[in-house]
Amino acid sequence: MNIGTVVEGPTDRLVLEAVLSEIIPGEHRYFPLQPSTPLGATGTGWKGVRRWCQETWQRQGSSLDQIISGETGAPLDLLVIHIDADFAAEDDLQDDDAPVADVQQPCPPAAATADKLRQVVAHWLGQEDLPLPVVLAIPAQDTETWVFAALYPDDELCSREDYECLHAGRDHPAYRLTLGEYGKYLRRTSGRIRKSVPSYREIAPQVAASWKTVRRICPQAERFDNEILTVRAIELL
Repeated sequence: MNIGTVVEGPTDRLVLEAVLSEIIPGEHRYFPLQPSTPLGATGTGWKGVRRWCQETWQRQGSSLDQIISGETGAPLDLLVIHIDADFAAEDDLQDDDAPVADVQQPCPPAAATADKLRQVVAHWLGQEDLPLPVVLAIPAQDTETWVFAALYPDDELCSREDYECLHAGRDHPAYRLTLGEYGKYLRRTSGRIRKSVPSYREIAPQVAASWKTVRRICPQAERFDNEILTVRAIELL
């Protein structure tokens, strides 16, 4: 399959590509559409994803359909767009017209906010609904929620009903991954959590190998898996 990826950063791409290869085994060609360089031509983070989506339909001679069909590059069998659920809380997530109201919903369940974010991303792309083969990856609250569930599935954190809602203090999975007792895969610098590509090259295959467990713990991972398999089934028809 030809798989395009629009992600917040390179560590997210490493995890998603490993997981995609687990969900749909075989030979795939990955096309990193955003960020397309280490720094990203349109920036990184969720704002880089938003800028890519908006420019896709606002740029003359470009559209989502043209990107998928290959008019602007290689034809894509699957386009994965990633955004973390925690960005639903950002005040500037949308333009002034704010077409999607009340994006951040009570959690649990995380699905309510993820559904709102799907509408937001569709609006960024100038669409009413996202057509197949576009699939959104919305880890709740971030990719590290999936990573932690893969590495430490027996931790008490993973058995909590609100696991996909945790995003503060020692109960934040990403924070725990900065601690020595949890492998110190991430770093904390000036109060911010930092991720490194070398660490994620080690982590990503472990997430893929434990993907069935991640799906059990994280409903948003299960949804992503189901939507990828739907695209695959349609392609095989």
